[in-house]
Amino acid sequence: MDALSGVRRVEVGGGQGRDAGQLFEQWEAGLTDAYVPLAVSPRGSGRFRGWITHGVYGDVELSTVGASRQRVDRTRSLIARTDEEFLLTSIQIAGHGRLHQDGRVAQVGPGEMVFYDSTRPYHWEFDGDWEMSAVQVPLSRLRQRAGITAPEIPTATTVARSSPGGVVAGFLRELTELQNTAPEQAAMLAGSTVDLLASAIALISGRQVPGESADTLTRRQVVEFMRRHCRDATLTVEAIAAGCGVSRRTLYRVLEEFEEGPATLLRRIRIEYACGLLTARRDLPVTAVAHSAGFSTERQFYRAFRVETGTTPAAFRETGILPRTL
Repeated sequence: MDALSGVRRVEVGGGQGRDAGQLFEQWEAGLTDAYVPLAVSPRGSGRFRGWITHGVYGDVELSTVGASRQRVDRTRSLIARTDEEFLLTSIQIAGHGRLHQDGRVAQVGPGEMVFYDSTRPYHWEFDGDWEMSAVQVPLSRLRQRAGITAPEIPTATTVARSSPGGVVAGFLRELTELQNTAPEQAAMLAGSTVDLLASAIALISGRQVPGESADTLTRRQVVEFMRRHCRDATLTVEAIAAGCGVSRRTLYRVLEEFEEGPATLLRRIRIEYACGLLTARRDLPVTAVAHSAGFSTERQFYRAFRVETGTTPAAFRETGILPRTL
């Protein structure tokens, strides 16, 4: 475990035959420790492997998990052993899974998201190797924050990556993966998780998104839109607002944490993109990097780079180290 971040990694695997039972016991214990009491059974024969990276940030628990084919059960007897009530959310990264709960079956593939409730029986089936991101929050936090109760959660319902809820899925996946490389940054971003989950649940259920949750979702939509279009040097505040389906006033309100509003956020996103190009494409002249990142002129790029990073593009390319974090 990382003492600073509280991120823990568990790995199991490498045996078969007589060792298979012991491996599954270890794996079952690892899943139970990270989530809620679960029962795991193998599907087919052969070597088994599994891993979990798990972190706790207040009421929010984030993990990435992957393994070989198997079945995972949450039974009534296992439910009776715990008092906690959680909403679990999974976003598939690789492979496919089937989630059974409340008489429904969700087929979940890469990029897709699904909700399930720890207070009612469910089981997962994986017929091959798989990997997913997982988020666990107390149901009580959803009730307190957004007035959402367990019966209102659309369990075992596949949320497509192209749907409005897919914006939330993309954020949660990035957040769980971020803790593998920058847990301190993941901790800073984890605070918006409950609001985003509430937004996704409301959207899928056809309900109005609660006020603060709506702002959190809008902010995430704006960030995603800017990332997709940051290379366009003609991108304007009006175009961003129109692309996100909000007014200019709403755009500035949801980005009020940035001193210059959308302009500051867009500049930071462009500089982040430029930093990636500077290190990945060392053959590109700085001028080409500037234009690729959406800056009209090299002078504009240099000025923005120094404002955001405290150094120059050439100095960063040479060392790969920024004096301050974006």
